[in-house]
Parts: sequence; structure tokens; C-alpha cells
Amino acid sequence: MHTVLIAESKSNSLAMPQAALQGQGFDVQKMVLESLDHINHKNNQGQVSSIVIDQAIATSAKFDTINTLRTYYQAPVLVSVDDNNDDMQSLLLELGADDVIATNAKPRLWRARLEAILRKKQIVTSIKETGKETTLSYGALTIKGDERTVLIDNKRVSLTTHEFDLIWLLASRAPKVVSREEIYQTIIGQDYQISSRTVDVRVSCLRKKLGDNASSPQKIKTVWRQGYLFVKEAW
Repeated sequence: MHTVLIAESKSNSLAMPQAALQGQGFDVQKMVLESLDHINHKNNQGQVSSIVIDQAIATSAKFDTINTLRTYYQAPVLVSVDDNNDDMQSLLLELGADDVIATNAKPRLWRARLEAILRKKQIVTSIKETGKETTLSYGALTIKGDERTVLIDNKRVSLTTHEFDLIWLLASRAPKVVSREEIYQTIIGQDYQISSRTVDVRVSCLRKKLGDNASSPQKIKTVWRQGYLFVKEAW
């Protein structure tokens, strides 16, 4: 049974997702997260398989909540959103969320989203354990698969989990073009939704962190009607 930690900004702010997850067979733990200081790293780390937090916590200006919780628990983070619009979803993905979902989503969708990010985590773990990851180097860029780190001119670039998975996918496939459909299915772990801007947002964020030109990208190019191309020679 998967254990889900629900971290709320106030008591019962995620009562609806809690009921949905419990109804779908998940073991649910709860925490009212007023401050990150009271999280006991040693006692809690590794005890939960995934984390659900509310929109208020995820967008708090006080804490890097998403990445801090992921570091403590070594678990993916799903954000429950009230403002279910493109701008809010884009912001949360930029902040490092593994996925976002409407607070009032049906129980079946809650289960599907959590199972999808858990499958993705299992795939990443399996790759690490079998030692298939290597190091990719192109000019000033180094991507270390075993450490999941990216360096430019030997300086580390801070990437979210999804951003690292994205650059690894694109770089390891170069010089082939990777379609939006494949990126969505591999990184998000769900069937491709043609109306979704998730892939475009993630690529845009990655370009920014890698110093690629936003208006005329040279390192990760958009190939019209096909997808994205990692340009080895541009580094």
C-alpha cells in the first residue's frame, strides 16, 4: 500500500483529496505545515511514497516548499490547486512540482495521477540500480546521470527533477528530434494531452536555466510540428 503525506496550510484544507485518496485505497498521513522547521528529517525520510500539498503552501514566499519536502522525504510532490488555470499550473511546475491537479478532481483521477508519478519514480530508481546511466559531455556542458547533476563550465546548474529528466531525454536522443508526445509521456507519465502547454513550459524553463536564447534558441531548438532538438554542437 502506498503512503501519501498530505501537507496542508491549515487543518482540513485538503479534506476533499484526503477522502478521495482514502477511498482509492491509499494510506494517508496528515501534517499542518506552518513552518518547515518542525519536520524531523531522520524520522520522516523515506516513510512516504508521495506528497500532496495545497496551493497556498506551494506558492509560499517564505519557503522553497516543494523542493525542501522532496529532499526530506525523497518522494515526488503533487500540488492540489484551486486556481486551475494555465498561469498557476505553469508557476507550480516552474517551482518544481511533479504534477498539479484540481482539488475537486474525481477520486479516480487522483489515483491515476499519483500512480503515474509513482511509476515514473520507480523507472528512475530502476535505471540507477542497473547502472545504465552514464555521463554525457558536449563542449562546456556535462550531464552526470548517476549523480543527476548538470554542469556548465564546471559550475552546477540547479534543476528540478523534471528538468533533469527532460535534458537527459533530449541529450541522450540527439541528434534525433524528440516529439512533444514522447516528452509528455516520459516526463509527466501520462497520455499526451494536445491542449496542454506543460511540455512547452518545461522546455522554456530549462532553456532559461541553461542560458539558451529565449527568442531564438540555439541549444534546444523547436522543430515545427515535430518536437524539440538538442543541438550537440551548440555547447
